[in-house]
Amino acid sequence: MKITESVLIKAISVVISFLIVIVSVISVTTNKSNLSVNEEYVETMKTTDTTTTTTTTTTTTTTTTTTKPETTSTTKKATTQTTVKQTAPTDEIVTDPKPPENISAPAVTGSHEIAGSVPAKAAVSGSYFNDAVFIGDSISLKLNYYESSKNRLGNAQFLTAGSLSATNALWDVSDKSVHPKYQGKKRKLEDSVAMMGVKKVYIMLGMNDINAVGINGAVKNFEKVCNNILAKSPDVTIYVQSVTPLAASSNVASKKEGRLNNASVYEYNKKLAALCQRRGWYFINVAEVMFNEKGYLKNEYCGDLQSMGIHFTNEGCRVWVDYLLTHTP
Repeated sequence: MKITESVLIKAISVVISFLIVIVSVISVTTNKSNLSVNEEYVETMKTTDTTTTTTTTTTTTTTTTTTKPETTSTTKKATTQTTVKQTAPTDEIVTDPKPPENISAPAVTGSHEIAGSVPAKAAVSGSYFNDAVFIGDSISLKLNYYESSKNRLGNAQFLTAGSLSATNALWDVSDKSVHPKYQGKKRKLEDSVAMMGVKKVYIMLGMNDINAVGINGAVKNFEKVCNNILAKSPDVTIYVQSVTPLAASSNVASKKEGRLNNASVYEYNKKLAALCQRRGWYFINVAEVMFNEKGYLKNEYCGDLQSMGIHFTNEGCRVWVDYLLTHTP
């Protein structure tokens, strides 16, 4: 009986020890499983952080000279990979820090005529522009590209650059400045114009100024730019071109009063026209033929409908040139 009890006690002891081992194994396995999940979460966060940094860096690098990048996302398991597709160079336009979604540029309804504008007349030949230079931002840069293949404006020259504004045109020339190049070197506008020896200066600036310094500040800086040009080239004639409208789908337009939108552009243009009357310059209202029936830039004239909604197609440039040819003093 004693032997049987002894054997039984040992058997129970072995069973208990075996159960303890099983419980320990289960606990270790569970901990390893939890650790694996945590490691995957951490790896996911690392991937997300890296993706965010990469996207931000790419956007920061390209916004100076490109449109807003189009982003496509592919998700697999817990990690996200983002590919940023670059588009053609464009302007950098200051927008609200957190612009509302599905924003639409306010329309300008009714007549788009502006008092004091040069009226229409019979078209001149392209040779009229042989002694002219066109100054502007990336909108005028597109006109430059168009004209290089069409040659409708005679021997006109161009001083154009993405992100150029009346404001930054007044800054000193540097590696980081956006002054247009002439003869392979960045120069202030007044210096390049003087070197060219032109007689007519067609200038369109302001799209990049309105958000930065407001409508009145933009007009003041515009006048300073023209004054600087006249100081070094007193015999040139100034032709001020109105800033063109934004498309309804523009993602750089703001609904805030005084910020960049069609309403503020229209007010800016009217102030430019008044400036021209006061200074004896010519105001060329090219914008008046760019609106659709709802008061936005016509879709067929807009080359970036799905993004900035401000740059032109070849058709838009054709209409632009037609207007220039038929609106001379």
